[in-house]
Amino acid sequence: MFDFFRKILANAVESGGAPPRIVDSARDLPSVNRNSNGLKHFFNVLPDRGRLDILDLGGLSQANLGVLSEYGGTVHAVDLLGQYDQHKKDNPEAAMDVAAARDFVDDILNFPRNQFDAVLAWDCLEFLDSDTVYLAVPRLGEILRPGGAMLTFFHTQGRGESVPACRYRIAGPDELLLQPRDMRTLPNTFNNRSLERLFEDFDSIKFFLTRDSIREVIVSR
Repeated sequence: MFDFFRKILANAVESGGAPPRIVDSARDLPSVNRNSNGLKHFFNVLPDRGRLDILDLGGLSQANLGVLSEYGGTVHAVDLLGQYDQHKKDNPEAAMDVAAARDFVDDILNFPRNQFDAVLAWDCLEFLDSDTVYLAVPRLGEILRPGGAMLTFFHTQGRGESVPACRYRIAGPDELLLQPRDMRTLPNTFNNRSLERLFEDFDSIKFFLTRDSIREVIVSR
């Protein structure tokens, strides 16, 4: 399996999305590789349907596209954080009100019900303000097919802490390359209980706590 991933990644070429809002400089932060039990579990629970439709909310990555395509997936890429920044460009420090949050979700996550077998949300959800994330998560549940799974990450630090937002590149069946895109202030605090409430419409939730203070979360329908 590891040789399979190495062969695919040998020819991978990266491409990024729209430039995000900078809270603090992350240019001196190095890219790092780390193991990911959440990613390993994600691959293990992917439905056995032959052809899979996968939504990657981290934007277009040729590395991820190559891996997931060879795995049998048709990949749809959306730079959720880049689009979020664009929607807030006139007032980046203010939280969206409910109407603006609903417009954003309707615009960016405008997919038919049950379109996707899997979603890679990475750390995108934790940087959305409260109204936006609590509207986005049910929408993601709607566009996932029964039996589908979503992988997402949440820092263990609390609201107001500054943490790096990253681009996540699949480097193996249980390994990720983390490329810092900028530093962002966490708008919410999430612990296991609040995450269970956030994903209460899903059928199951599983947590993996990493050494770098990130909860890797798998939710399934």
